[in-house]
Amino acid sequence: MRGSGRLQLAQGESSVTRLELFLDLIFVFAFLNVTGVTAEQLNPAGLPRGLLLLVLLWGCWAPYAWLGNILRLDRGIMPVFMFGLSATLFVMGLTAREAFVDRPGGLSGPVVFAVCYMIARSGALVFATAAGVAEPGTRRRRWKAWPLIVSGQLAMLASALVPSYEHSEQAFIGDVAAREWIRFALVACAIVAGYGGTFLLGAGTWQIRSIRYWAERHSLIILIGVGEAIISVGLGQGVAVAHPLTLEVLAGALLGVALAGLLWWTYFDVARFAAELALERVSAARRTLLGRDAYSFLHLPMIAGLIFVALGVQHTLSELRVPSETSVEIRLLVLYGGVILYLVGLILFEVRTLRLLGRSPILGILLVASLAAIAPQVPVLAQLALLTAAVSAMALADATVFRHRHRRLHAEIQPVMKQAGVTPKELFFDLVYVYAFLQVAALMADDPTWHGVVRGLLVLIVLWVAWCAYTWLGIAVRSEHPVVRLVVLLVVTLTALITLASPEAFSADGSGLPGPLVFVTCYALIRLLFLGAFWLTVRQEPTQRAAVMRSAVPTLLALAILFAVALMPQPVGDIRLLAPARAGLWITAIAVDLVGNRLAGARHSWTWSTEHWADRYSLIIIIALGQAVISMGIAVVYTPISARIIVAAAVGTALLAALWWIYFSTTAIHGKRALAATPRDQRAALAQDAYALLHLPMIAGIVFVSLGLGKTMSVLGSRGLFELGVPLYLLPHLALFGGVTIYLLADHAIRWRLARRVHPQRITQTVVISALAPATVHLPALSALAVLAAVCLGFMTIEVKRRGPLARPAARWGSGAQARRNEVLD
Repeated sequence: MRGSGRLQLAQGESSVTRLELFLDLIFVFAFLNVTGVTAEQLNPAGLPRGLLLLVLLWGCWAPYAWLGNILRLDRGIMPVFMFGLSATLFVMGLTAREAFVDRPGGLSGPVVFAVCYMIARSGALVFATAAGVAEPGTRRRRWKAWPLIVSGQLAMLASALVPSYEHSEQAFIGDVAAREWIRFALVACAIVAGYGGTFLLGAGTWQIRSIRYWAERHSLIILIGVGEAIISVGLGQGVAVAHPLTLEVLAGALLGVALAGLLWWTYFDVARFAAELALERVSAARRTLLGRDAYSFLHLPMIAGLIFVALGVQHTLSELRVPSETSVEIRLLVLYGGVILYLVGLILFEVRTLRLLGRSPILGILLVASLAAIAPQVPVLAQLALLTAAVSAMALADATVFRHRHRRLHAEIQPVMKQAGVTPKELFFDLVYVYAFLQVAALMADDPTWHGVVRGLLVLIVLWVAWCAYTWLGIAVRSEHPVVRLVVLLVVTLTALITLASPEAFSADGSGLPGPLVFVTCYALIRLLFLGAFWLTVRQEPTQRAAVMRSAVPTLLALAILFAVALMPQPVGDIRLLAPARAGLWITAIAVDLVGNRLAGARHSWTWSTEHWADRYSLIIIIALGQAVISMGIAVVYTPISARIIVAAAVGTALLAALWWIYFSTTAIHGKRALAATPRDQRAALAQDAYALLHLPMIAGIVFVSLGLGKTMSVLGSRGLFELGVPLYLLPHLALFGGVTIYLLADHAIRWRLARRVHPQRITQTVVISALAPATVHLPALSALAVLAAVCLGFMTIEVKRRGPLARPAARWGSGAQARRNEVLD
């Protein structure tokens, strides 16, 4: 298979691909579902279920970290498998609520969950075996491990086949308890056998080929856990739900995001880079053992701790709105215990990799444990504040009491930190936009009218402008200094707040703080922080100082207009109403901001990495695609799993795979090359046009597709596979087809701006999809989605057969800078 090119071995210094990040975002949805089902059953019986689900999900993720270290997962036939795996894990996440107790009205949830688990667990081993990557001397050990792994999967299937109890008066309590214990025991056996098989494979079976990849892959999953905690801050107030914005709610959100950010800090300050350095200093055999123990095993308690923190934060913030029947002790056990579990995992990780017993994590455990004793006696918000203060003390201790050793460690890891591409602080900032895009799509779904679409688009554009500003700043300021990280943490918190306030961005219901003013104030602080950081970055360069002044004029004028709109008198009523005057002023402010900063930004000199710039925008495309998956899942999270839902999940994932291909097969690769081939004095204008401006409609298209996919899933219900469903309403249907059309038009515009070239086949695809929108409006929702996905996949297949997995370099045309750009575009 290797010789035929279907499987390609990874090179020594490969990095995590965008396809793997997309897979990780599927795990965001799965983790969110685990958090949700555990939050609904926050009791001594529900917590073990949530923990078992988490361990099962980790058992599905960890083998693919090994596989990505061995094979290129974005080459050959692997992308097809990876998107199939994504659909499988998506269905697995959908059935997390039915993994132990089946819900009537659909397929057997436990069986579907078990089958998805078996497919996911087996895939990595099958491909690794097919690639022949194991050393000849380890084949006997590998075949010894297979029976244990297979027996674990059979135990998982057996647990799903245990008959569920009937909710009736004739059901004996003893019989119900016995069945539950049998199911728990079988799942536990499946977990022990799966991890035992991994241990039996040993160090010689799969070598760590790329230390950078291995460390980066696991740091990304930690970021995913932190991002899930941030999303839970928003979910604690609901998606697209305009609860009263009180000072208590805003303070709770601030504390929740700060807690997640501080936990992110504890891992990425020293441990993440120091452990990578430790891997480089040991032999190959010891490196694989170290990688297995410190990463495959010891990252599990860290992830579990982060998920428990997300669960605790979500439940705590929900308590601010509606008191629940959950005991205070259980909630605090989850919240405070999650932080302690995370810190214990961090300490063990540092001991195993660095032979270093961290002082500040030990201090953090002692503080959290001591505060847990007094937390039940204080109000809900104070409980979260005490925990955040305890974790803050760790960072403060590193800067004061333990500063000498901390500085020495920082000096040692500087070479590793400088090798990083997209930095942890940038990824941390980007993950907030998972919830931001989710909120925008939910705003449109909650109000599927033209007013709702306009409201969602205006909020999206404002968020995009802020993201673009900090993208430039993150590239220009490569420092990982604590002050820089603190600024990023502050901006992340403000971004979460404006996302939380976005349902009331245009009008408030009068029962809390004025939503428009809260939204605009947080947004203004974000933009002003950028201007201040911009000034500090270039204050020694007279030319760049003038550029800051030019940029400040349109920014301040746009903020003044938004403040004027927020302070306008407004009738108290339905927050979904959008007055034409308000919409017009918002559009004016956005136009002033974009056009003014475009004229000012075009004069900036370009002194940073073009590759890094392009990577930042490709990451936001992946995050938007991942958010579309989460929107599909949220739409049916309380619906019993059915054959129609499984088919729709597969078809929806296939559509997103086609969108991924459209951008990443050519546009992302060649855009990066064209940008690098452009003279420096023209590069800033090209980057602003092709990326900062023209990627916005691409993101908007994905958000529209997300709206259409969510509405499609919501009308499926639990009907049989061959029963005709109902068509979508006109607007969601147009959003689905129109979103793909906008996405394709944006792709054309980017290619034209980069090299003045068009792609005839994709123009044909755009015309066909535009014509299908009215032709399929009366089809059942699932049929219309299937037609759209089939067309996109058909064009993708034609393109693959004509050009292969990567675009062929085109012949040169033109002259000068234009020719240099054209020669790297198809």
